[in-house]
Amino acid sequence: MVNYRVLITEPINEIGVEYLRKRHVNVFELKPGANENDLSNYIDEVDGLVTRGSIKVTRDMMKKSRRLKVIGVHGIGCDHVDLEAAKDLHKKVFNTPDALTVTVSEMALSLILASLRNVVSADKAVRAGSWNRKYSDLIGGELSGRTVGIIGMGRIGEATASRIMSFGASVIYWSRNRKREVEHKLGIKWVSLEELLKNSDIISLHVAATSETYHMIGEKQFSLMKDGVRIVNTARGRIIDEQALIKSLESGKVKTAALDVFENEPLSTENPLCKMDNVILTPHIGASNREGMERMALQVAQGVYDVLRGREPANPVV
Repeated sequence: MVNYRVLITEPINEIGVEYLRKRHVNVFELKPGANENDLSNYIDEVDGLVTRGSIKVTRDMMKKSRRLKVIGVHGIGCDHVDLEAAKDLHKKVFNTPDALTVTVSEMALSLILASLRNVVSADKAVRAGSWNRKYSDLIGGELSGRTVGIIGMGRIGEATASRIMSFGASVIYWSRNRKREVEHKLGIKWVSLEELLKNSDIISLHVAATSETYHMIGEKQFSLMKDGVRIVNTARGRIIDEQALIKSLESGKVKTAALDVFENEPLSTENPLCKMDNVILTPHIGASNREGMERMALQVAQGVYDVLRGREPANPVV
């Protein structure tokens, strides 16, 4: 029997670890807080890698490890893996998008509702003894009757649209590839990005981080939006030009921003976003619930094992 060795760079649910060990795979785990140097020290000793995104997997690392066959991404975003290098060096890369559809779409919806109903500010008001703010700045609005623009209509964008429409809101969307089947199924409308920006009361981002989407929402795009628009980002931080967002929040062009992802993570407490009352901040937890973590751990373990056994993974990226 081949003695496979798999390294897990950041903690995953135990169900994935158990899956591998039951198949006699030697599983090694980096300590919490490990960095690229720690990964580089071990990568030449393993056949497979499970990564969650906090540690970059570089060309130099992959070149160092002739033994490495597969990189399983626990999640969707693969921007921390040098995909061009993986292709050049014949390393299989896959992700686990199916595991997170419900998880992230529910997070997006929760941020939309929290933004509309001033949930975070209301919590702070009660704790500070400012009960009477309920008669002034804590008065919220309904999702029903509003127009929500979704940028990116993949699995999560579609699931988010479906949930939003159940509240009686209208959905328009822009995606590089038009999804006519989704339009027919949900009754949503494809529009140009410019039209979406001009007509949305709320904008929710669901695109991958690529060279094409880097800062796709910047000063020009904010200038096109309605005054008082609300922004929700559960995708990747670098899709939004953070400085342009801060200016739009300060001017009131953007009424609220609910952000789970940031250009630089972890977000510094010195960042101006941390001092703004019209911003909701969460620490990149869109994928972090029990059910989703179990699905991701099992799917990434299955994919790594499949490749080591000579099979194709379910969701190949490279």
